[in-house]
Amino acid sequence: SALGAMGGPDGPQGLLPKAGAPSPPPQTAVGSAEPTGALPKAAGPQPGLVPKAGGAPPAEDAVTAVAGDVATPALPPSAGSSARKPTLRDVVSGEFAGYAKKWAKAGPNAKTEFEPEVVEAIYSSLRSGGFQSTQVMTLEFNSYLERYLWPFFDAEKSSVAHCLSISLLINEKVRDGSVSAWESIATTGREKFSGYFERMLNLWKDGEMALREKTFVIQFWINCFQSLEQDFVRDCCLRLTGLQSWFHLNELHRNKLFASNKKLPAFWKKVQKKYAEPKTTSAKHERNFMAELLDEILASFEEFGSRQTLGAEELSYLERAVELLIDLLNQLPTRRFFRPLLVDKHFVVRCRGSKVAQLPEARLVNQLLGILRYYENFEIDDTTGKPLSRREITDLHYERLQLLQRVCFQDFPDNAPLRQLALSNVSVLDTRDALQQNFGPLSSEVLKTLCAKVSYLDVSKDPVLAGMEQAAQVAAEKAEKAEAEKEQQDPQIARPKKKRKKKVKTEEEQRFRELLTEILVNRLERPSLQQDDIEKMPLYPTEELIWDPNLVPEEHYSGDYSLALPKLNLQFLTIHDYLLRNFNLFRLESTYEIRGDLTDQIPRMRPSRDEDGNTYFAGKARMALPMQSLEVVNVKRPKVGEIVPAEVRAEVRFCLTGVLPNIRQEWDQLREHDVIFLLCIEAPDELFEGKVADLSVSEFPEKFGVVSLRGVEITELLDEEGNIISDPNPSERKTPVGDNRVARVLLDPAQYHADLDAVAEGKKEVYSTLNMVLRRKPKENNFKAILQTIRSLMSSEDTVVPDWLHDLFLGYGDPGAAQYWKLPTSLQTIDFRDTFIDQDHILESFPDADDIDIPEDLQRPFRIEFEKAGASEAGKRPSERIVASAYKLPNMGPYPECKPKENKVRFTPVQVEAIRSGVNPGLTMVVGPPGTGKTDTAVQVVNLLFHNFPDQKIVLVAHSNQALNDLFEKIVALDIPERYLLRLGRGIQELDAKQDFSKWGRVNHMLQRRLDLLAKVERLAETFSLVGEDVGYTCENAQHFFLHHVQYRWADFQKKLVAAGKDGVNIHKAMPEARKPKLKRPKSKRRRHAEGEGEEGEEEGAEDEDARAEEADNIAAIEEEEEADELINARKALKNGTRTVVSLLFPFGEFFADAPQPLFPAESYEADLEIAEGCFRYLQKMFEEIEECHAFELLRNSHDRGNYLITTHARIIAMTCTHAALTRSTLVNLNFKYDNLIMEESAQILEVETFIPMLLQQSERGVSRLKRVMFIGDHHQLPPVVKNRAFQKYGHLDQSLYARFVRLKTPTVDLNLQGRARPDIAELYSWRYKDLGNLSNVLTDKKYRQANAGLSYEYQFIDVDDFDGQGETQPTPHFYQNLGEAEYCVALFMYMRLLGIPGEKISILSTYNGQKALIRDVVRQRCSWNPLFGDPGKITTVDRFQGQQNDYIIVSLVRTKHVGHLRDVRRLVVTMSRARLGLYVFGRFGLFENCFELSPVFTRFAKRPRQLSLELEEKPGVSERATNELGAPTLVKDLHHMWALLQERMKAQFQAAASVVAAGQGLAGAGVGPAAA
Repeated sequence: SALGAMGGPDGPQGLLPKAGAPSPPPQTAVGSAEPTGALPKAAGPQPGLVPKAGGAPPAEDAVTAVAGDVATPALPPSAGSSARKPTLRDVVSGEFAGYAKKWAKAGPNAKTEFEPEVVEAIYSSLRSGGFQSTQVMTLEFNSYLERYLWPFFDAEKSSVAHCLSISLLINEKVRDGSVSAWESIATTGREKFSGYFERMLNLWKDGEMALREKTFVIQFWINCFQSLEQDFVRDCCLRLTGLQSWFHLNELHRNKLFASNKKLPAFWKKVQKKYAEPKTTSAKHERNFMAELLDEILASFEEFGSRQTLGAEELSYLERAVELLIDLLNQLPTRRFFRPLLVDKHFVVRCRGSKVAQLPEARLVNQLLGILRYYENFEIDDTTGKPLSRREITDLHYERLQLLQRVCFQDFPDNAPLRQLALSNVSVLDTRDALQQNFGPLSSEVLKTLCAKVSYLDVSKDPVLAGMEQAAQVAAEKAEKAEAEKEQQDPQIARPKKKRKKKVKTEEEQRFRELLTEILVNRLERPSLQQDDIEKMPLYPTEELIWDPNLVPEEHYSGDYSLALPKLNLQFLTIHDYLLRNFNLFRLESTYEIRGDLTDQIPRMRPSRDEDGNTYFAGKARMALPMQSLEVVNVKRPKVGEIVPAEVRAEVRFCLTGVLPNIRQEWDQLREHDVIFLLCIEAPDELFEGKVADLSVSEFPEKFGVVSLRGVEITELLDEEGNIISDPNPSERKTPVGDNRVARVLLDPAQYHADLDAVAEGKKEVYSTLNMVLRRKPKENNFKAILQTIRSLMSSEDTVVPDWLHDLFLGYGDPGAAQYWKLPTSLQTIDFRDTFIDQDHILESFPDADDIDIPEDLQRPFRIEFEKAGASEAGKRPSERIVASAYKLPNMGPYPECKPKENKVRFTPVQVEAIRSGVNPGLTMVVGPPGTGKTDTAVQVVNLLFHNFPDQKIVLVAHSNQALNDLFEKIVALDIPERYLLRLGRGIQELDAKQDFSKWGRVNHMLQRRLDLLAKVERLAETFSLVGEDVGYTCENAQHFFLHHVQYRWADFQKKLVAAGKDGVNIHKAMPEARKPKLKRPKSKRRRHAEGEGEEGEEEGAEDEDARAEEADNIAAIEEEEEADELINARKALKNGTRTVVSLLFPFGEFFADAPQPLFPAESYEADLEIAEGCFRYLQKMFEEIEECHAFELLRNSHDRGNYLITTHARIIAMTCTHAALTRSTLVNLNFKYDNLIMEESAQILEVETFIPMLLQQSERGVSRLKRVMFIGDHHQLPPVVKNRAFQKYGHLDQSLYARFVRLKTPTVDLNLQGRARPDIAELYSWRYKDLGNLSNVLTDKKYRQANAGLSYEYQFIDVDDFDGQGETQPTPHFYQNLGEAEYCVALFMYMRLLGIPGEKISILSTYNGQKALIRDVVRQRCSWNPLFGDPGKITTVDRFQGQQNDYIIVSLVRTKHVGHLRDVRRLVVTMSRARLGLYVFGRFGLFENCFELSPVFTRFAKRPRQLSLELEEKPGVSERATNELGAPTLVKDLHHMWALLQERMKAQFQAAASVVAAGQGLAGAGVGPAAA
């Protein structure tokens, strides 16, 4: 679609360039236009999770079915590809539009009158139309349930049509997924739900519903049992699956269960009193409904099997019925008492033995039965909920076989085969073949007895089996009678005399016997464990899996039919169950994404044939290259007990000749653990010239000759000379030489083993035929690491979560049990350091405290003590008394950087509670609405944990690098030494910081830091006149120097201070070096004294004695004179107060000469002593750092240094959830330990990607070391991105652990004050949150109080009509564009730029990728080249912009026919909350205003004009108007009007600029200097 020209009468001439056609949508975007991955509807068969089954028809195992064949779901006439979304015309003027007016009256006080005839008429129309999806969607969009059906429902009076209509609408809301199914019921009349549920049970029992109606009633029950977090739903559902249903259990089975659980008999007695003879309808349902439902489903299998043809409605009914039973088994509350009923009925075996199961169209039913069998046999104790070990599973198996042998021995002593069976060895007996061989010859009566006593199945009491037995007897009698009549008619037949007549076998009897045999075999055969099969499964997709649309749906899943997929819901049976469900869903989702990359790159390579028939590639692709060869270089032997090789290494060779430099660089950036794909392409004879988008998935490999696909993991990348160029340390990475590359890779051992087996069977060898290598974007290529991690977690007994989190994680118990104040480890005293600004801040922060004791004139840092103020009620938080105290941080040195950095954020009371909870052990859930300071709160928790628990490590995790970098930038600014910070992963490249916090950046930093510190040591040694002693040669030398010189001098300094006294009276005692040594006697006199002899000696001695006395006097005089010279200045300084004893005696003054002077201000002795101690602390800290560098000195290579950094040195480690999965095995092998986990953007992270960061370490004797888990997120914003709708809608793969905890009613700390947006803009999304208010800055700051220049309103919805007769368009499927909105958005951007608003302050968002591409094209042609406009800050989708914000946001909603995915309120909240100062939304108002879910926002938009309102008289710059104050508004009629105004504005500004230039030239001509001009 052309952009349209702005020239001519429709637009200004000459000022704006003529826009050409928009660039076509990129290949990668085709089919995935919606940011959340909207896909076309799947019309074909679906993937499945099918456990191993016994009996016919054969089915795949639960964990291997994803690579097997999967059935096509049976679609009722109303489902499938014919269903479409209702358009605006359907809503406004469709067949139900007239009815909708009855309940859509405007105004809050408008009353609706209920007319039962309307409900009947609508339901009649739905039924006659086969309950078409479009009709139901139209009614749901018109708020039929919220405004009409539910408000007027009466459990006693409402009609059948009324009841069924409600279930239809609830099903539709759940199917859509973008709106809450239960919100309207929960808020308006939840007390009526139990009555409605009862009515639905009665309707079912009455048996008057058609099969299609019964199907959607079952679907309603499925939705109920999947929504147990709603208390009114849970109360109704759990009544049906209670102990009272055991009245229908086989008595032997029930007694066995009572014997294994001592508590149950007492409960059973109470149940018997109430339910032995139920008096109410409700009690009858609670006792009988589930058993009767099972009987009815079994009867349906038998009945449908007897029909000539089986329609889609019958299959859909059976699929939904089995799906309901699966959902009952995969949640412990419903499983506990329901599973014995299912086991008693031997449901799966009987269904698979039915004639329906033999039909090819019932393969999806069989797969669902496989999932049901998997959960029926799941390794868990139903009573306690504890997982069973291998030994316990084996013991239960032996117990069943012993029961069989005991029954055979006691009840059939004369039956030789059974006697032999009773004495057989277990290993000979428990295989399927052995059991069938033993049971095959037995009569029906013997089989019935064995079934009754071994399998707890009494044939006579089961209506279906009894009917089958009777039918078999009737058929036998008929056959015998027919045989007798035949003999009578032909008397010539010779019959032996006196020989017993042989019994005639009929088909019915044979089927009955086979069914009984299969029931026994299924119960007694050796169980197979899921883990064993998972270990053999290849992790990479192959050609069989990736090109099969039945396994990986290619189009949009509508939700109208069941799928054989596991579901993620509120509860899981065990951690193994949790991991297995995630494993299967994640594997299929990643396969779907890989297929998208292959279908994009392979056509670009243009595989062709040469004259000899060989394949060559005529094209080029960014992510693919021709491959030269693959050579397997090493295959390690399998580990003990395994058959798969332990490791397979190979070398892949390819050439980069002719590749563009930027793409070459991307290939050379392949790193360890990156996954690449190798393909065998055999080009077809004719090159495909059509559109790739038109090909189905199964046609693509045929058209492009794709034969094989294998995935490999890179270990090293080598250049032409064999140099390793993939070294993760940038400083050691070498520049590649030449064009040839060798990638050393690891093959998948399981796949390699399977390929060798295939070659042995005569199939073609794969690896020598591979001829193309393909890479993927690193951010999207993490699937293998995650799958491998999940698989290793499933096989490890070390997979434990903290005890206080275990039950909540699985979805059971008290949802608030992990709160810090409920745990015994709660901290009574917390050092809050700089959290509080002042005393008033403390008083504000604890509004619920009984008493707060704060002494006067306290200065931070603060320490808070929490005391219980009395007894508390059970389950309620105890009242508290708070005592505050303060302390002084020690002086850490004389330099400015030694002063600790302090927090400047005045945290709100709720933020303080979040910080307190985060510092305490336990789980903290923080709900952070937009702009409420989530990151600041998390950063302060990190700060306090770092300082309060110096022996603990902290792991920070986020979904995106952007969020993690925001978090890390603020942590870097804290009072935390940077040497303890570490950022793992590639996102460090995006971190705008001078320091490199990556692993190798930190290693290099520590090595450089070592050199810097040792240089300081050398300088310190020079001040001691120790030159040439190499004290700074190594860290060890430095430590010796510290011990022998630094500490010695400090100890001597302290002694001298004591000797001199505080006032320095005895300073001469502390300064002996200031006095010169005593004068020595002259040598001549000493010699004479020594040589004197005899009389002469005596005379001379007398003379010498006089001389000595005289000399002593002279010396004393000299000494006194010299002492005065040395000490006189010191004493004067002490007396005058200019120096203290400390500064005079301080031994390190020369070293600290580079510190701010004077070093000692001499204010007091104590102050100077504190400075001296601070200087010594600085030296201590310096040598502590040197000791930390010692390990980096001893370790000789970067790899070991990096590992030491992770395991020992770093205390705050940040990574994305993807990198956590990627590196888990490495961290566990390194024995990495950590104590605290803080996760940002938790609501955007997949369940399993949240779980893996909790398990980055080995448990300690089965106990997790993790002490704190803090989740920060916002479940009211967008969930994780899942591209395939089947996995998103049906499997709930887009569920985050955070959102699940919220659904489980886990207590949260809801931040309640926002400081991002203007209060008016905040009202557009604050309604979605609990008491969300505004911080003072958005009320008082000037930029928030003044209006936006040139714009009348802070926010506005601009209604955009069709442009040139077109609204939304789709150049390719699901690639939505709207040219009119794109042009209008860009025109507003240009107008804002003319007003002087910087381009980087404006972002343009769209809800679809197609519109994003179109807007970028318009901007490129109209603005990018022109310095007057330039580019906006960002042009992207709403989904991509989550977590970011800007001053001005322009939004294009694109759609004009359907509301689309904006109906998801979470996406609406994200859209409305990105702007700080101005929000301008372009769309079709009439389409969105009718949407019930969007009404809180669009009623606010409706109060303002729907035409863009401009203040054309305002000049560029800051507006003088106040917020909400209008000037002289001009309403823009349409896009053409906007163009005209834009041209006028540009002309006016050009003329003004020209006049300024002319005036300047005139002044210059008149002799005025440039400055004056």
